[in-house]
Amino acid sequence: MTESPARSPVFEFDYIADAGLLADCHARYWELKETAPPVFWTNAHGGHWMCNTAASVTQVVRHPEIFSSRFLSIPPNPDQPKMIPESLDPPEHRPYRQMLRPFFESKAIEPLEARVVEWTDQLLGEAEVKGECEFVSTIASRLPVAVFMELFGFPMEKFDEFRHLVTSYFSVRSSPEERSGLAQQILGNLGGLIQQRMAEPQDDMISKIIVSEIDGKKLPFEELMSIGFLMFLAGLDTVTNAMSFGMRHLAHDEKLRQRVIDDPDVIPDMVEELLRRYAFVATPRYIVQDTELEGVQLKSGDCILAPLPLIGWDEKLNEDPATVSVERQFYRHAAFGSGIHTCLGLHLARMELIVFYRAWFSRIGHFKQIEKGDESCRGGSVMALEHLHLAWN
Repeated sequence: MTESPARSPVFEFDYIADAGLLADCHARYWELKETAPPVFWTNAHGGHWMCNTAASVTQVVRHPEIFSSRFLSIPPNPDQPKMIPESLDPPEHRPYRQMLRPFFESKAIEPLEARVVEWTDQLLGEAEVKGECEFVSTIASRLPVAVFMELFGFPMEKFDEFRHLVTSYFSVRSSPEERSGLAQQILGNLGGLIQQRMAEPQDDMISKIIVSEIDGKKLPFEELMSIGFLMFLAGLDTVTNAMSFGMRHLAHDEKLRQRVIDDPDVIPDMVEELLRRYAFVATPRYIVQDTELEGVQLKSGDCILAPLPLIGWDEKLNEDPATVSVERQFYRHAAFGSGIHTCLGLHLARMELIVFYRAWFSRIGHFKQIEKGDESCRGGSVMALEHLHLAWN
């Protein structure tokens, strides 16, 4: 560690390209928790602060008046497509979230469960007979795409195109220019759908959002595009990552696999515990007023990264946080965020995960991971597992 007169303490860490992070993002963040200061400055990506305790993460995500969401990347990118309501701060944020919330409440997504069961059975039926699969590409990245497309109103014949857009957009190998081009393709698809539904409404979410009002006014086209862009990315990547990290753990935890086979009713608890242990979002925030965090002076205009896994890993919140256990009384975590930007789709994500694990353990049961040398992680603000090769009898 070095000391800088301007910003201190300094501890160098690259949240996108750190070698340890790419090898195993959770192991690396855990190592950071044990070895780096509670809050520190790194010079990577133009320089930014890092939260390294549950308390500092909680402070950042719960105080938008100090830690703004106006830029959702480090370094800040003023040209990135706006994502409503994620990139809004109070008081602008609240009416949009209130308008969207009913679409994602438990009772609203319940009717989708039968379709999620169908898609899951179809995907597992195709994989089951082969006795092995590359899990991320064949199952984890396909199920959420189908669910989102049906819910939002996209025609299912665009499935392969959408899946390609999502995986390419989030790929570490995509350059900023390529990602910008992919964003334009996504926005082009969204724009086409919104115009269609404005002319001919259907019984889908985008048709209902189009006729919704905020302060007595319908949303302008640009805001509809912004909401759709956020849902496209958030809806398609979150469940994929939760599923992939969860299955990687289960491949090495025979005792937990057997517990689930013997008692499938434990699956909802297992979902929460795997989300707690393997949360995968590191939230960027933009500091809008000078403040102090864990005894460190932060300046307005700086950026800070708040890794959400740290909340689930806090010994004060969860006893023996390194261990995965379905015997906890409470599963305290922030895998879906915390504060005003808590993920709107958390009920849908939980439902998809529970349906998937029930189907997997009733059809396939035990399985193992086959190491093929390409099991690297993706760094950044949303971490992911690039590949996961599984095999079963």
